[in-house]
Amino acid sequence: MRRCAVLVAASLLLAPAAKASNDEDAEGPFIRGRKKRAEWKYTFPVAGPDVFYDDYHLNYPATDLTGCRQTVRAPISGLIVDVRKIDNWDPAVDDPGTRGGLTITMHGDDFVRYYFSHLGRLMVKRGQRVESGQKIATVGQSGNARTTLCHLHFGVSRICPQSEQNLRRGEIWPAKYLRAWQRGEQLSPNEEMQALVRRTPSACILAAAAQRRGGDQ
Repeated sequence: MRRCAVLVAASLLLAPAAKASNDEDAEGPFIRGRKKRAEWKYTFPVAGPDVFYDDYHLNYPATDLTGCRQTVRAPISGLIVDVRKIDNWDPAVDDPGTRGGLTITMHGDDFVRYYFSHLGRLMVKRGQRVESGQKIATVGQSGNARTTLCHLHFGVSRICPQSEQNLRRGEIWPAKYLRAWQRGEQLSPNEEMQALVRRTPSACILAAAAQRRGGDQ
């Protein structure tokens, strides 16, 4: 009974966020000043030549992009909602919650969340609005990228109202959007993301609950 009550309460908390994600005129601390759909402009997130990325990623949807020490750019205008400035990853423990090392989480004006990890130098702070193409960091080797090749982990997911990791690290495959942005095409992940939210409306709750239990983070 207690579990049901928790889930019901959590679903009520989610309702405003779900409404905001589809309401062009919605107001709120995370979308104030947001550009409208006609103003959305997409930029490939790594500046520089010979950037390689694959269509697939180990275990969950995401993409790893090469380009060590090259500039990481905001793929769309939006708000920086989280910046992890300290690399706490310990290989002896290998906590999934710290594997990303230095990270940035951004809520795009397209109501999509963008996650960047294994960063080098950070160029933005929490609460800062950024424009499409603006420099936000450099590709680095923080977190468990210390034991692999220098790269940028790029995850695309829904915006959740609470802290969780296993959705934030990636929910939909980014490669087709990356290829489009490289060609200068304005292909938005908004439609695919909203369809996923409609199919799995409780995903934020379940992910946050799993993290509190100490499960997959």
